[in-house]
Amino acid sequence: MTAQTGAAPAQSSPPLLSTGDWLAAAAVALICGVAAYIGVPVLRQFEHEVFSILSNAYRVYHGQVPHRDFASALGPVCLLIPAAGLALSGLRPEALGYSNALFGGAIALWTYATVRGRLAAAGALALAVYAALLITAPYSLGYNPVAFTYGMFYNRYGYALLAIVVLECGLGTLRTPGGNPAAAWRGASAGAAWALLAFLKISYGIVAAPFIVLWILCAAGRKRLLLGLCGGFGVVAAALLGYLRFDLADMLNDLACAASGRGMSWRPASMFTPLAVIEGVPLLLLAALASGGAGAAGSVEPAWRRARIWAFALLTVGVSWFVLSTNHQAMSLPLDGFAAVLLADAALRRETLGGDDRARWLLAMFLAAICVLPLALMNGVSLAAAAWNRPSGLAAPAGRLDSARGASLVFAPPMAKLTTETGGTAYVEALNDGLSLIRANTAAGEGVLTIDEFNPFNYLLDRPTPRGGMAAATYNYMFSDARHPSADRFFGDARWVIERKYSRTAEDFSIEDYWVQGLLKVFGPELERRFRPAAETAHWVLWRRK
Repeated sequence: MTAQTGAAPAQSSPPLLSTGDWLAAAAVALICGVAAYIGVPVLRQFEHEVFSILSNAYRVYHGQVPHRDFASALGPVCLLIPAAGLALSGLRPEALGYSNALFGGAIALWTYATVRGRLAAAGALALAVYAALLITAPYSLGYNPVAFTYGMFYNRYGYALLAIVVLECGLGTLRTPGGNPAAAWRGASAGAAWALLAFLKISYGIVAAPFIVLWILCAAGRKRLLLGLCGGFGVVAAALLGYLRFDLADMLNDLACAASGRGMSWRPASMFTPLAVIEGVPLLLLAALASGGAGAAGSVEPAWRRARIWAFALLTVGVSWFVLSTNHQAMSLPLDGFAAVLLADAALRRETLGGDDRARWLLAMFLAAICVLPLALMNGVSLAAAAWNRPSGLAAPAGRLDSARGASLVFAPPMAKLTTETGGTAYVEALNDGLSLIRANTAAGEGVLTIDEFNPFNYLLDRPTPRGGMAAATYNYMFSDARHPSADRFFGDARWVIERKYSRTAEDFSIEDYWVQGLLKVFGPELERRFRPAAETAHWVLWRRK
């Protein structure tokens, strides 16, 4: 046979992964690799909160179930993630870096997949990096980025998961009606993120609902969207409820206790501090830019589009301010960065621009950068500084715990007076005193319950944790006089209880002593009825069940 002449050349199929995909994967892998390398940085703020994560994840690792075996204002997702880190690390504290790396990588790639092909490659890459840094940076949002801590890590997780819902809502809301019908799988993605939020920290699950409603109202394919939302939410929620053994009564009781306690310490005025208001201004300016431009033919933006842009922007800012007021967080509105990229895209899309408008492009990029770069740079600086100052294992013995498992934890001198007995050598001294007291008076296989905010001892001594207690025993924050666990549930099957003694004459320790006095106010009478003092030191009283 002779070769055919004039035949069209064979076309090669496009690559499965683009250059942008590889860049996003490499950037996320680098960030998460640094987080895993750090493990646990030198702790400089909210140092004692490292045991909130480790001790409760330790319970979960050994089979205890939140809400059923111990009270918790936070959902199981907060503990399952670090429990996976414990499994990978051999129960070492470095589990925190491993779990942040795992979760950060997964959510950053999920974020990238959400916007891939729907935004410019540079925007998708920026959002993936922003999400990875948001999750892995080792400091508390709103504080000094070199004040290393894993305290309140769940707020970072919450913002990152909420961003999945925000991005889906924004992309589905800001586009032309009928031109982008909602796919069921996009609804399933947002529904799964929504369920994870509800079982991470309920406040994040609640504030996700308005975004879902806005998306449904603006969607072109509502039936498909609702099917996907219900399917994604239902599958994840069913799996997590199954893990909780469908113990809805205890879960709802814990949430009611948290709501009662949080109502005593809620700071609504923090929504409108000058700094919080200023942080929201660039996003609103972006909304004005996106809604006020002329179309390609010089026509004014349609009213439906202007209304949607403003609804999305105002909802993002309002939710950000509300969440700020419910968190122990001084500043930072992470959601603004995610929403800013979408609004910049809305401002610069071809049907919005009237020709080659360089000034408009520069203004949109400038406003988006103001929303994204400050927090991204703070997170990046924190991650890099923590890696540079990674504990070497050669710290002075005074800064080390008398525990093989806790020896890798380094507590730097406290950065504020209020942390004097929850950080630095003073905290190490108090914990070592408690460890010695427990070793001297209990058998090797006996665990303890604490009258204190957190319970580090069972994890540090590698002992079984009694059932009972609370994941975080903070008075008028996670429980109150009006709503709290019953005495039977609090004391559980504990044979030993160790009570913290703070320096009550010193103003430095008033906050931590406040937690202890709140516990004693609620549970003190039952403590004395069920237990008797067995031994006492300068920092602790050990009680034994009668």
